[in-house]
Amino acid sequence: MASRLFAEKGFGNTPTSEIAREAGVAEGTLYHHFGSKDGIFLTIFNDTVDGYLAGAENLIGQGENGGETLRRLIRFHFDYLETHAEQFLSILRDLPAHIARDRSGPAAAGRRKFGRLTELLTEVLERGAKDGTLRLRFPARDTAEMLRGVLYGTTRHKMLGIIEVPLPRLAEMLTEFFERTLSPVSGTDLSPNGGARR
Repeated sequence: MASRLFAEKGFGNTPTSEIAREAGVAEGTLYHHFGSKDGIFLTIFNDTVDGYLAGAENLIGQGENGGETLRRLIRFHFDYLETHAEQFLSILRDLPAHIARDRSGPAAAGRRKFGRLTELLTEVLERGAKDGTLRLRFPARDTAEMLRGVLYGTTRHKMLGIIEVPLPRLAEMLTEFFERTLSPVSGTDLSPNGGARR
């Protein structure tokens, strides 16, 4: 309910009275459960990011080679984005500035979750380098940070309407881009089973 209102109107333009009315509860009930409008926003943030990380960790735990896991992670990113578009729009457009500046407490804990994505991507890249399905030209963590930045930037621009390319095509384009960039053999891309093809 709140994520839809935040997506439609923006965090700053959505009073808690309207959230309560849409939810069919008293405004005091919202404050009892969430503490504040920031608390509602942080709940949306944590639920969305926790679900994302759980899905990514599940993919990585399936034990496929690094190249295939990276491919599936990129596709998962855009699939999850499509099914959680309202939440992502609110998070990427409206993360309240005072929450973003908070260096302790729930907001800081939430920001650390983004660091977990870097750790997961680093693990996949290192796996691919070890099993020969990926070739890293830079340290794995640096490459993971760059990949995370590309995914974040693309997601933000798509949610704000700056990029008009459909999500499935964005997923395909980024998958192919990173396959070619990290291909173990120059000038090739990876086949579905993780080997190189010309």
